[in-house]
Amino acid sequence: MTTHQDIENHRASGSWRVLERMASEMVDDAAAAAKTEFCPLLGGGTRLMLSLGHRISDGIDLFVRDPQWLGYLTPRLNDRFEDQIDAYDEGATSLKIKLPQGEIDFIVSMSLLGLPSEQSSECLFDLEPVAEVLAKKLFYRGWALTPRDLFDWWSIEAHLAADEVLMPQIAKLIQGRVSNIVQALTQMRASGVAAVVWQQIRAPDIPKFSETIDWAENRLNELRT
Repeated sequence: MTTHQDIENHRASGSWRVLERMASEMVDDAAAAAKTEFCPLLGGGTRLMLSLGHRISDGIDLFVRDPQWLGYLTPRLNDRFEDQIDAYDEGATSLKIKLPQGEIDFIVSMSLLGLPSEQSSECLFDLEPVAEVLAKKLFYRGWALTPRDLFDWWSIEAHLAADEVLMPQIAKLIQGRVSNIVQALTQMRASGVAAVVWQQIRAPDIPKFSETIDWAENRLNELRT
């Protein structure tokens, strides 16, 4: 069973730190090549781990405003880090770098809530606000919500005050997507694989799977009114 101390240890010296350093070197190299500042923001589960300490997260998700940066980062055009990379997947708006320790994702996405970035002494990158992380999960990925996404959502609302979560603003963003999120929750409830993935989340405090789905469905009903 994962303990709170396990999470603290991972935050301090887990495998994500190797990915963070590698990503920082790639960002610095891209900025030098472009001769301009490059400041992607850390989002996703690892960013949430730094604030909530809710679960162990391994990957690095960096959000980029301008898709042109992907051209400076991709191993297809830049071979400086080729010997350190196992493989990569490149799309028009994303770049996934695969290393032995995990994955670094560069994702092109504008801010949904327009909030200023945040800083942490624990991280080499500026951070997306927690509310922005949740907004992106529900807006972009709600139709394919994963058990980890659901757990992150529940954890955010369990740990933070309402004025930090900004659900009224998020509700406006996802107004036309609520039915897709509900459908994803329905499919998740019926999935034996999803139930197994839920139990595999590395967290000390995991609520019951079915009860968390009930909670999410109730939250969506509240947001509709």
